[in-house]
Amino acid sequence: MATVAGALMLPTFIKVFGKAVESFSIYRSIPKLLFHGFSKSGVRQFKESVTRPRKQNFKYIKEYKKIPKKLVLLNTIAFSISTVGILASLYAGCLNPELRTTCSTLSSVINGIATILMFIFIDPFISMLTDDVIEGSCSEVHFNRCITFIVGGLIVGTLLAQILLKPAAQIISTIARLI
Repeated sequence: MATVAGALMLPTFIKVFGKAVESFSIYRSIPKLLFHGFSKSGVRQFKESVTRPRKQNFKYIKEYKKIPKKLVLLNTIAFSISTVGILASLYAGCLNPELRTTCSTLSSVINGIATILMFIFIDPFISMLTDDVIEGSCSEVHFNRCITFIVGGLIVGTLLAQILLKPAAQIISTIARLI
């Protein structure tokens, strides 16, 4: 549910961070920027930034032909692995009470896989896509369509994490026994 709520609040986050970047060019200091954020004008700007998702973004779901499907799939898998990491290490500790301390410290094994997937495949693509929009070689509509599918992949990844919990816990248990 939190992933869905976060997806629905994405337009607000984009506006808030956009205004924060603009304000940073004025204040040139993170502490000053934070202080401004909690001032009367900062709170007013935040309230003005609250935005509902546009219906147009949901129409993009029908237009999936130009979407990088492999990237969305990798993002979904990486997010599901990242979501399950800590819970899998705790569950592995329950499966092997004698190794619970070792298991609880091995969440990085699972999260490391997700981090590598995101670092090698997903982040560079999104960065290049952002640059393409700025340069004008890619339309903002295509960018929004890709982001809509990536966010949808996060929601599916959260659901997929439910299925991965037990196998991830078993992997952590096996590694804990080998150590």
